[in-house]
Amino acid sequence: MIQASHEAVMVDEVLDNLVFKENGKYVDCTFGAGGHSLEILKKLNENGSLVSIDKDRRVSINLSSHFSDARFRLLHDSFANLQDIFESNEIDGILIDLGISSTQLDDPNRGFSFQSNGPLDMRIDTSKGQTAAEWVNTASKKEIEEVLWILGQERASRKIASKICQSRERKAIESTKELSDLILSCVSKKTKKHPATNSFRAIRMFVNNEIEELQKVLEAASYVLCCGGRLAIISFHSMEDRIVKRFFQNKDRIESSIKFEYVKDKFLKPSKEEIAINPRSRSAILRVAEKVC
Repeated sequence: MIQASHEAVMVDEVLDNLVFKENGKYVDCTFGAGGHSLEILKKLNENGSLVSIDKDRRVSINLSSHFSDARFRLLHDSFANLQDIFESNEIDGILIDLGISSTQLDDPNRGFSFQSNGPLDMRIDTSKGQTAAEWVNTASKKEIEEVLWILGQERASRKIASKICQSRERKAIESTKELSDLILSCVSKKTKKHPATNSFRAIRMFVNNEIEELQKVLEAASYVLCCGGRLAIISFHSMEDRIVKRFFQNKDRIESSIKFEYVKDKFLKPSKEEIAINPRSRSAILRVAEKVC
């Protein structure tokens, strides 16, 4: 039996709009703590199947032992490689829950959060790539400024970039607290959210190539989905949602011959009840569209 501790976002909305065949073949591109995967499996009969993907090797190792369902398979990979994993027109439904899970965010050793001190890592797949610390200590002032502005929509990007460059000349920035304190000295505290929110999100997105991987998985999903197959995407960032929206509108596409139509509403938001229970869901936007052949 599957056990999931993470509070999955917009579960009912995902199930109502994505799972339309009890014997279908589904893919959860962002397994996380297994919340969505668990609920999808409950909707499938004995002939249905679910493949879940996660690039976080720690998730794959720690949670795979809790899964004993023959209809389920968990892969350690990037969802950007979707087209290398499945055949064309093979899948009935795909779920992509963007961002990071509460499990990852709450672990100080991962370096995602400014709420607790830990090593400044931020890599989802810790087996490869540059850490956030390596990047902030070597990137040019212009590059840091652009990342914070474009990915984080941080108005104080120029000031923060200058402060980072000045600080690292004296001592390398190695922890989340060091970076958070540095940002706090540059950003006004007269906001509801923590002043380091935008910058931490921007650096995480950059370190993990999140925008590039989103663009790749959207194109890949259009190939592996069968006719009438559905693609459900939960985003938490306006830039990500804009990319998804334009993709479903047949804009900014590599292959424009494949069309999508919204299943019901153009987008859905969490209910007030869900936000009250899980405040982290408040910025979520769900879009579900069907491949038209």
